[in-house]
Amino acid sequence: MKLYITGIAGLLGNNIVKKLVDRCEITGVDIIDLNIPNITYQSFSLYETEKLKEHIALVKPDAVIHTAAAVNVDECEENPEWAYKLNDEVTGQIAEICHDLGIKLVYISSDAVFDGEDEKLYIETDSTNPLNVYAKTKLGGEQHVLKSERNLVLRTNIYGHNIQDKKSFGEWVVSSLEEGKTLNMFEDIDFSPILVTDLAEIIYKSLENNLCGLYHVCATGCISKYEFGIKMKEIFDLHTGVINKTQSETMHFKAKRSKHMGMSNEKICKELGIKIRTPEESINEFKRLYDEIL
Repeated sequence: MKLYITGIAGLLGNNIVKKLVDRCEITGVDIIDLNIPNITYQSFSLYETEKLKEHIALVKPDAVIHTAAAVNVDECEENPEWAYKLNDEVTGQIAEICHDLGIKLVYISSDAVFDGEDEKLYIETDSTNPLNVYAKTKLGGEQHVLKSERNLVLRTNIYGHNIQDKKSFGEWVVSSLEEGKTLNMFEDIDFSPILVTDLAEIIYKSLENNLCGLYHVCATGCISKYEFGIKMKEIFDLHTGVINKTQSETMHFKAKRSKHMGMSNEKICKELGIKIRTPEESINEFKRLYDEIL
């Protein structure tokens, strides 16, 4: 299988490479030029639409996996034009490129498209109501991609090991506690976080089975941000740092957030005949991978 990844040096893009490089021929694009083992990729902006189309046409992949995005929620709120251009407009252009070239597009979306008013695990047919610019632009990207029946949209919320000099949510919790910091974590916001390596494997299985349409790819069940931090502290056996229980209203975010982002993965599990880890099982695997790196 030949894959083309946008944002290949990012958290998900690089973990797809590490997970699948022995099974797939992988290349792609990223504005950041890093030395990623075992592959080569081009470094340019996704705003260079013609260059992107030429590169994809040259590679002739079986699928394009579009992971590149503006993901900082408050930055998106402060710079809506940038967020709309990258998350919505560029995604539409990539969808057009893939349509013209007859290539399947896999788009990575977000649990943030729900307003969180219903305290339940959201399913794919539930109504969306994004509360901030980030969520609105990710939903806009979904709409572009789903115009073609061959394409695949995966809503998710990931954490894992990042090749770049920045931290995913899980890495931030661990490093902050190791440094003895005090973390104020929300007991009133819950989510269904999935380890990025597990998402990479599910993407591969989805392509093998030619899945199309919309799916939620997330942990089995949900957990509050506070509980996630506590489990991380326990499983990593960290005796430094403190985690305080707090409410999201105490933070003055620029962007409004959903409080209940838990999703159901039942549809994709049934379709692929798989089981996905619970949040606690996921943290245990994260610890195992963390120990491998050390």
